[in-house]
Amino acid sequence: MHLLILNDVSAVWGGATKVAMRCMDAGLAAGMECTILVGDDGAGLDARFPGAQVEALGERPLRDGATLTDVFSRNFNKHAYRAVRRLLEARSSEAVVHVHGWSQILSPSIFYALARHDVRVMVTTHDFFLTCPNGGYVNYRKGSICGARPLSLPCLISNCDKRNYLHKLWRFGRSVTQRGAGEAFWNRVGVILAHENMGPYLRASPLKNFLTLRTPAEPLSRNGPVAAWKNERILFLGRMTWEKGVRTLAEALKITETSATLIGRGPLLPEIRQALPHCWVAGWLADDEVARIAAETRYLIMPSRMPEPYGLVTAEALMSGLPVIVSSNALIAQEVAENNAGLVFESGNAQSLAEKIALMQSDDLVKRLSLGAFAYGRKIAPTWEEWSRKIIDIYTGKTRFAAQSGG
Repeated sequence: MHLLILNDVSAVWGGATKVAMRCMDAGLAAGMECTILVGDDGAGLDARFPGAQVEALGERPLRDGATLTDVFSRNFNKHAYRAVRRLLEARSSEAVVHVHGWSQILSPSIFYALARHDVRVMVTTHDFFLTCPNGGYVNYRKGSICGARPLSLPCLISNCDKRNYLHKLWRFGRSVTQRGAGEAFWNRVGVILAHENMGPYLRASPLKNFLTLRTPAEPLSRNGPVAAWKNERILFLGRMTWEKGVRTLAEALKITETSATLIGRGPLLPEIRQALPHCWVAGWLADDEVARIAAETRYLIMPSRMPEPYGLVTAEALMSGLPVIVSSNALIAQEVAENNAGLVFESGNAQSLAEKIALMQSDDLVKRLSLGAFAYGRKIAPTWEEWSRKIIDIYTGKTRFAAQSGG
């Protein structure tokens, strides 16, 4: 059996690429013949996977600055299309293809190439680009979850994009292109949900085959459970973007006159640094430094405005015994509350978040939530070893996708 991994980039800045690389690790460890195709320069992949075939297009992701050429190539990237066709033509029908990220470089063209070959295809849902044009089921203008059916008339006329309506129309067109790979193709694609609550958002489409495999998590702190109630530091860890809720967080911190540590990079980093002079807005930090800070943390805040597919950082915090304050839009919010592992605030409501921050001044409350967080963290996600065994079972067909009708 041959495993082909497709992902936009090789640099591990986010969860999608981390999981893609782990899929390669699992495939190689299982003795599979493995190939990885990335849209960027693939730096470091030959050294990391000496036993695999590495293909790299050498292109830049859209987030690095779009060009006029990208308007066309990121709708249908001919280089990616040809690369996938060439790789599949050299393989038998025993190949299994696992797609991770494609919206930044590879584009929907890869699905047209895959549709031409009788191979097993699966996609892990690190976001909602399989169905939603802006990838988040969120209206960036209104700051609310979008209930429009993807590619419907209400979806078309909705000015929901974070940039402008013209960009929304481009994204809409790209989704139409993506859907154009054919209903027969999408009916046979296997969809791996990173969290089971993603399912309802993805079933209003030609997608039929689903299973859930939660992404593994590792504790933020490397020295066992944190006695969070003895600490004072408040932590945010994530991208500095509107959809991650950093503006809501900044407003709540100003309301409560509370200091916090914010770690992460993104387009809003300069704005947040200016808005929170009393906080440490660190930008990006190495993993070892993040682990050290986690050990000094009282609780973590995840203020996402979008339906956060999983919120991996939340799982990592819980595994460390760190309570969390999470947005009601996070798909993990209900289980956080039910397991006494943190508090939930109304998404986008800075006053609601401020109220939860005030409650967390209580050492008794934080201790109770810290103990609950650690207890739940031990069962919230599989270990990487467990996950690796499960992903190989999916590749080999031992674990099958459940066919479900669209919503």
